[in-house]
Amino acid sequence: MCVLVLRIALCLLLPFAAIFLLGAMPGVNLAWDFSNTSGFIAGVLFLLLFAYTGQPLKQPRHDGKFFMVLHRDLGFVALIMLLVHVIVMLIDEPLVIDQLLPGAPWPMVAGNVATLSLLLMLPMSLTAVRRRVWKTHQRFKRWHYGLSAGIVVLTAVHMIGIGYYSGSSTKVVFWIVLTAIALALPLFKSGKAQVGPGGRRRHTSYLATILSIGVLITGILLAGGYSLLGYVDLPQ
Repeated sequence: MCVLVLRIALCLLLPFAAIFLLGAMPGVNLAWDFSNTSGFIAGVLFLLLFAYTGQPLKQPRHDGKFFMVLHRDLGFVALIMLLVHVIVMLIDEPLVIDQLLPGAPWPMVAGNVATLSLLLMLPMSLTAVRRRVWKTHQRFKRWHYGLSAGIVVLTAVHMIGIGYYSGSSTKVVFWIVLTAIALALPLFKSGKAQVGPGGRRRHTSYLATILSIGVLITGILLAGGYSLLGYVDLPQ
């Protein structure tokens, strides 16, 4: 479990450091920076969900429900961070609502479509709903992967197109590579659970929820810390 926590932490912190701390841009204002950092963390979580798809892994040795709950709850954390991004930005600058209309610049349209796609996908991915819509789990998986892939591609277009925090060519390549790796991960999995030797711990799905809450708190703290950092006069 400790290894899983460390992996998720690194998956959050390394992209955050690469985009926001290397060649850091000056802060705009507290709310604006907090909003944009929250949106970026949502984008990182979109990629992370391709690594933790709900399929049991060799480590940690929890039962299948743990991994299913982890995937589901991380998806909800990504949605919360995305809503924070949109709501805080609209409160800080109400004129941004014009960017939610179809005639907005293409990077904003990409972000809007990604947001609407996520709002569609999450409720339709719940077990009670998907069993009514798709006759087989395989059909659902194809639909789920296709829409998820569209979301991460649109998110990349949005982030790169806006370009304030990720405007350098190095950061553009970095995010494109991350997106490509995430999209490729499920394609190289066999589709069978990685069982490994020994038994698995049962009734541990609550740990996945606790871990997801920790990810949410970490994301909020990272966004808040970065927005405050932009207004601290550091020694030269």
